[in-house]
Amino acid sequence: MRVDYDARMRPERSDDTSKTGRWGAVTALTPLIRWRAVLLRGVFWFGNTTTIAVWRLLKMRVIAHARWTFLPSIENPQYLLFETNWSGSQQSYIPDLAVLMQFQWKSIWDNVKGFPGPVPTTKLLKYIDKVDWGADHYWSDYEPSASTQVVLSALDLQTQFEKFVKSTRGLAPDMLATGWHRFTTEHQDLF
Repeated sequence: MRVDYDARMRPERSDDTSKTGRWGAVTALTPLIRWRAVLLRGVFWFGNTTTIAVWRLLKMRVIAHARWTFLPSIENPQYLLFETNWSGSQQSYIPDLAVLMQFQWKSIWDNVKGFPGPVPTTKLLKYIDKVDWGADHYWSDYEPSASTQVVLSALDLQTQFEKFVKSTRGLAPDMLATGWHRFTTEHQDLF
């Protein structure tokens, strides 16, 4: 398989640049099949207006971030930049996701040069190694050993706690204690 890049642009990464703790990351830069950029815009429009095609992925709660960007510009794209991070091993996460979301992956990645398809996943992992530029800077404000589920639960808990604080402001201590007991009981699955 061959992926063509400008001679000045070559992925330079090691496995250490794409992980921290249990978290992995991919920063893939792939050359677009130029005439398919319009189709890809349609795929992204659909993805931005509904979750129907990704409901199983959202239910898995393993991805913390995923984003696609046309480069060098939206009007004249030549490359597709894909950035993502997740909780878990790349060797299991990517194949599991590729098998689960074959249609979705083809809808996006069939529009770039060299994509071998989501299955067999051995070819896919080799392709990702070729197009992954690594993450030169991996910043996180949560514990590297935390899973995506823990991070999402903490975000849910923060939202619920902020509501609790607003609703109990100015209460007498005994009423606050009763409210706190109710809050911790109702949201114990988030702790």
